[in-house]
Amino acid sequence: MKKFLLALMVVSSLLFGADHKAELSATLGGVKPEGNLDMEDSLVYGLRFGTYLEDMAFDMLEFGFERANSVDYENTSSSTNINRVFVDLIKEYELTKQTSLYALAGIGYENIRKPLLGNDDDGFIQYGVGIKQWLSDSFALKAEVRHGITFEGNNNLFYTLGFTIPLGKKSPQIAPVKEEPVVAPVLPKAEEPVVEKKQVVVDNDIDKDGVSNTEDKCPNTPVGKVVDENGCRKVIRLHVNFDFDKYDVKKAEMNKIEKVVEFLNENPTFSVVLDGHTDSKGSEKYNQSLAQKRAQEVAKVLVAKGIDAKKIVTNSFGETQPIATNDTEEGRAQNRRVDAHFDK
Repeated sequence: MKKFLLALMVVSSLLFGADHKAELSATLGGVKPEGNLDMEDSLVYGLRFGTYLEDMAFDMLEFGFERANSVDYENTSSSTNINRVFVDLIKEYELTKQTSLYALAGIGYENIRKPLLGNDDDGFIQYGVGIKQWLSDSFALKAEVRHGITFEGNNNLFYTLGFTIPLGKKSPQIAPVKEEPVVAPVLPKAEEPVVEKKQVVVDNDIDKDGVSNTEDKCPNTPVGKVVDENGCRKVIRLHVNFDFDKYDVKKAEMNKIEKVVEFLNENPTFSVVLDGHTDSKGSEKYNQSLAQKRAQEVAKVLVAKGIDAKKIVTNSFGETQPIATNDTEEGRAQNRRVDAHFDK
């Protein structure tokens, strides 16, 4: 048992990451056999490896190993060791970014080292439920109950506690920026060559945004977009400083939203697009929903301040467009934001 835990700690220290694509768990608990098996309740411990699934009905595929040492047969002086291996499909239901319930179903095989009283090696199916609580980016506790049914129809009830550490890092996802094509002006064909020498006027604003090419840092801005003094799409980075796992707008941040209100009142032909963002803590699915709620909450404030709801569009980018590192609390705080930009 000590060697087993030591190996787990070594692996975890080398592989854990905050944005993980797999998990390693160690468990300890008990098993209560069905009465007709003539076996005593016993202690079980195990190790599991789970890998997250993308775009599937289930969230994780988990491989597990469990062992029970010196399981006593009832009314005899004999005992046996039992090894079990199994594969489960897991569906998670997030309550918060730190807490989730999950359901599992799977299949496995058990090896009874000393068969007796009709007990022998057999396959089994199992199902169960559990709860997982993340205490930090790199450590979670879990509790689980499973019902195992052998192919012969025998039943076992498993109850375990354990801890989980994340493995590997997800590849960063950068959302592509779709640029609208710039339509070049069509010049009329000259019927005859110009003999007379005239002054040539050069168009020095190719994207028609009001900023000359020599000063334009974004020369391909789509036509009709509001730009800043550098010729780039005008963005008011609100940095509403949402608290972790929250989407309500604090009073201290209202003055930032006033800038958007002022611009729209001064430019009534424009509409505003609100892009919601999160840090990388939690699953991508949860963060996508949280970012949308943040953008919608800012939209509610704008409507309350007199902006027509038809002129407001909300988007969610979740954790895919960070502007700072997610490895520090300061960086994550910057990434929890809503950006505003304007369309004509």
